[in-house]
Amino acid sequence: MEVMTSHTNKKTILLITKTASDWSTILLDEYNLMITSELTEAYQAIPQLRPPFSAVLMDALFPENGCEEFLKETQEKMLLQHIPVLVTVPSDQPEQAVPFLSLGAVDVLLLPCCKELMKKRIANAIHIKDSVTYSQLENMLRALPANIYLKDAKGNYIFATHYWHHLDHKDDPDWTIRGKTDIEIRKDRENAIKAYYADLELLKTGKGTSYLIEINADNVLEYLEINKYPVLSDENQIIGIIGLINNVTEQELLKRQLEQQAYHDHLTGLYNRSYYAKYISELSEECFPLSIISADCNKLKYINDYYGHLVGDEYIRIAASLFRMVLPEKAVMFRTGGDEFLLFLPSTQEEQASGFVELLREQGKLFSIRDLQISISYGVSVMQNLNQDIKEYIKEADEKMYQEKSRYHQNRVN
Repeated sequence: MEVMTSHTNKKTILLITKTASDWSTILLDEYNLMITSELTEAYQAIPQLRPPFSAVLMDALFPENGCEEFLKETQEKMLLQHIPVLVTVPSDQPEQAVPFLSLGAVDVLLLPCCKELMKKRIANAIHIKDSVTYSQLENMLRALPANIYLKDAKGNYIFATHYWHHLDHKDDPDWTIRGKTDIEIRKDRENAIKAYYADLELLKTGKGTSYLIEINADNVLEYLEINKYPVLSDENQIIGIIGLINNVTEQELLKRQLEQQAYHDHLTGLYNRSYYAKYISELSEECFPLSIISADCNKLKYINDYYGHLVGDEYIRIAASLFRMVLPEKAVMFRTGGDEFLLFLPSTQEEQASGFVELLREQGKLFSIRDLQISISYGVSVMQNLNQDIKEYIKEADEKMYQEKSRYHQNRVN
């Protein structure tokens, strides 16, 4: 095999021809050439050829259908899967081109041919094989468990590797995601609207983003991690969005379970002291005025001594149930000690907090344990802004609670 090199940085073409001299004058200024006049030699040499070549150009003049057999063999063995093959055919015999194109040739050149046109078509053939089509890309990416998608500069889908059940496509086998927005296809309209406007913001700013969404389609709760980034042109213009969706339901549920164990009291399900420290450190202006209720169970020692600690634990659980029943959803409730509780009411003035305490006392009369009506002492304080020391207000609520507790014990003695 003859090698003709004009520059080491040029691409190389494998030339299979009986008229090497004609081709060398046309191509050598643009490409390095490896030349053979034998199809068998080319076929045997392809797996070992170094340097690698970028294209194969061969004449259609080989006898006994040699070119067709060569194409069949290389296709079956996948020897030229990513290498374009171009075949030259006399211009007065264009019908010869059909079988070559059917057997995997990328292009057919009718001779004689303009030199510049020939070089351009060879360059285009190399570019086609260097690239992958959307269909090829989809097929490759579908092997991954994640959903990978591409959108255009208007937020319309170009492709997605998976059609998950949260899409509304009515089980149509011919349905395609191409050309559609999230608002058009997603069952969860609220998340669809958020996704669409997040896309528009990304296309405007060029800033990628990553976030977690909770979705419940077809009564299936899922947590999806959304990652999306801009696609840029060679001129650095935003021309689309590439995204990755990972189903992280299992990990998120485990994370929430661990957080539940770390931040919640195992006996009552209320928050524990670990979360208490986190909560007060993350207070914001929106929480104020912040009403603080200190609560403590009366007669717990008596119940523990006479009925045992299991009954005492049940007393504590009843107290927690009472708080959940009476206090508003925005309340943040902690068990801070054995029978000690701190209840925070964001955006609540003292008059409202005192009203909730009175309701707690009234509703508490409905609960009893071992024929003893439960009894809880309360104290209230109100913190107005972040500039104040929350510890002072917790102390104030505790003091008021202990005063009430003292009065309760005095009344029992009297």
